[in-house]
Amino acid sequence: MHWSPDRRLQVRMVLALALTLVGYGALLWIVFALLPTPLALVTCGVLALVILVGVTRADVIAYWTTNAVAIEREQYPLLYDTVERLARQADLPRPPVAVVPSDEPNALSAGTGNRTVVCVTTGLLKALDEDELEAVLAHELAHLKNDDSTVMTVAGFPTAISVIALTTASRTFTFTGFLLGFPLWIGIYLLFVGLPVYLASLPGTLVLSRYREYAADRGAVAITGKPYALASALATLHGASSPPETDLRRVAGFNAFCIVPTDSMVPFATHPPTHKRIRRLREEFADDG
Repeated sequence: MHWSPDRRLQVRMVLALALTLVGYGALLWIVFALLPTPLALVTCGVLALVILVGVTRADVIAYWTTNAVAIEREQYPLLYDTVERLARQADLPRPPVAVVPSDEPNALSAGTGNRTVVCVTTGLLKALDEDELEAVLAHELAHLKNDDSTVMTVAGFPTAISVIALTTASRTFTFTGFLLGFPLWIGIYLLFVGLPVYLASLPGTLVLSRYREYAADRGAVAITGKPYALASALATLHGASSPPETDLRRVAGFNAFCIVPTDSMVPFATHPPTHKRIRRLREEFADDG
């Protein structure tokens, strides 16, 4: 049986949503299994508040996490004008534009409603030509139009919580943790709590993240009409040499929101392989310019 690309994407979306529910089910099971019911309910309320803040203040978190600096037209006229023009073409209000002081070529978008931001690194501005930059910015605007920041914040929350728990647990097992006096039982407890949630939630997060990347690629082509410019940009970004990890950490926290994944602090692939994205663009839009 041969399915069209649209049909395959729809099936993956349904699968991703089902797997996301599994992740939340595992998180709730852990909470209510380990805590008395009143405390479990309070914990669920706190987690819901964290999700709400993550959704409604994603732009602020992006600024803070990446050290991005909002710009005016006079500072980067080409960047500013391109975002403004593409936003009109996408029928979106022009989002604020920010520059991340990082040599790694990358871009990300975050936020929802009238609280959004498109961030690009200084490395990206140096690495891409005008058409490639336009394609990358269109990709980020497609994410905003699809409200992917909200989707991925909500869907990826159980995975994020489990990663925090596992990371903290691993530190208690190190010599540094021993010197700082971290009790070993805390690490064992967090490992017991985090691992089941991680294993249950990770597949849904990965499937959904990859689906959203493919959808944003197609959205960028719909905005610009230049599939080969996006393919060229992805090839350039994929082939860029990686700078030191201290530089990568500026955007690694927002890895799932970047146009290409960073190479550090990421134990799993949140994006489809770049060569598959390029191949899909070339195959689906072979007759376009």
